[in-house]
Amino acid sequence: MTNDDQTFARIEALFDIELFTDVKVLIAGCGSGGSSVALQLVMSGVRNFTLLDKDTLQIENVIRHVCGRRYLGQRKIDAVEDVLLDRNPNANISKIEADIMDYRDMESAIIESDVVVLATDNEPSRYRLNELCVKNRKPFVVARVFTRGIGGEAFAYRPGSGGCLACLEMVLARTTFRDGIKEIDLVSEEERQKVYGMEIEEIKDSPGLSLDISFITSFHARFVLDAIARGLPQRPKYLIPIDENYIIWGNRPVHPFKKHFHLQRIDLTPQKNCAVCATESAAHV
Repeated sequence: MTNDDQTFARIEALFDIELFTDVKVLIAGCGSGGSSVALQLVMSGVRNFTLLDKDTLQIENVIRHVCGRRYLGQRKIDAVEDVLLDRNPNANISKIEADIMDYRDMESAIIESDVVVLATDNEPSRYRLNELCVKNRKPFVVARVFTRGIGGEAFAYRPGSGGCLACLEMVLARTTFRDGIKEIDLVSEEERQKVYGMEIEEIKDSPGLSLDISFITSFHARFVLDAIARGLPQRPKYLIPIDENYIIWGNRPVHPFKKHFHLQRIDLTPQKNCAVCATESAAHV
């Protein structure tokens, strides 16, 4: 802060934001989720960001994005940078305009960060970052909004103690938690037969209202703060550790959720047969 700036005066009593001075956060994906998490983090005192995205802001984005109409046509990384600097002009922001799947220095960007915010909208990019973070023992937090905003999930990878994203998928494959959460689960049998087993891209989720998304991005940001605190020499006061590393949230009573604001918690441990973290864990023994 400069010139006795009182920007953070109201939250300094909640936790010591000076502990965040040197923390570096990589925001991988600056869409509605990633931009919201970045905004929550900068308002919590985080100062050092790397923003990674290849897209520009389009008219259909503004109804859910932290950046509004005046940013139309701009690169998302530029638009989000402007919003973050508006909240804290002393933030240090680096930008990478690239596709995660094609970016050759992706591993270096991860190594240089303390925590990765995984906020992409497709499985291949999530799994690439999962593998790189596991390989380099970097914590990350990923979240996803389920179709039509019925709910969502947030998961934190904690190197050395918790399972990775591949472990999570192995566990969830044996549960009903994922039943009915994608658009493809809501179509008729006739429509399902048209895409099943064919080389047609999976029907993309429709995330729902900004209000629906905000619940999930709040969980996402809170898990990121927890990940940051776990890596500090001294934990910020009042930032109590989160025991579980995975939560599922239901916004309303639509299958598979049974009530409004339905919260389920899971403490995911490393899975012995995981093709990603089991190998890396053995290598670090």
